Parts: sequence; C-alpha cells; structure tokens
Amino acid sequence: RIGAIAESRFTTECLERDFEPHLPATPMPWDFIVTCPAGILKVQIKSTNHKSSANTYLVNTSAGHAVKDAMCDTIDVVGCYVIPEKTWWMIPRKEIKGLSIKLNLLPESKSKHKKYQENWSIFYE
Repeated sequence: RIGAIAESRFTTECLERDFEPHLPATPMPWDFIVTCPAGILKVQIKSTNHKSSANTYLVNTSAGHAVKDAMCDTIDVVGCYVIPEKTWWMIPRKEIKGLSIKLNLLPESKSKHKKYQENWSIFYE
C-alpha cells in the first residue's frame, strides 16, 4: 500500500512540473519512464515510513522478494519518498551503494544523500 501511495504522489509531482510520467507496459526494473527537460529518465520509486532514529528514515533499495538483489544499473534516478514527512529525495542511481540508505531530515545534516532532498533539478539537467 505505501508503494502505491508513493507512486501516486510521484505522478502528481511530475505532472505539476510539466513532466510526463509513463508506466511501462510490461514488467521492468523501473517504475516510470519520465519525459522531462533532461530527456527520458528511468525512475525507480522507493518509499518508507520506517524511522531508524529520531531524525533518520531507512529506505530499502534492494530488488526482489525472496533473495535481495542490488537495484538494476539501467535505472537513472531513484525517487525515495518518506511518507510521514511528505518529502522526496531524488538520487542518481550511481550514488546508491548497498541494499539500503539512511535519509536524515535535519537541515544541518551532513548525510551524503542530504543534497538530494527535494532534488527535482535532476529532471532539468
């Protein structure tokens, strides 16, 4: 259910920015193909409501159900939605290592992914 919420919110965000989000017609390793000023980007949506500490949320970036595999390398952008905070991180796929990431909400955070919070500029570059 939380995945469907995040995908619906992503579609809304894209349309409000005049991007065109398209769902693949067949199963693919990404959730959306987005036509935007940066071109055509493959986007995987991840979501969480799991706090790992007072100001940090944990996002599972792995693929698969039984055996957890790393995310596909053909994805361009990983959109991480923190549901309770209604906040997005738009992270280039090449910046994600491992099977999970921590997203810190504090404005003064030195987290390596902090610069990607609400980073919709990735769709304009």
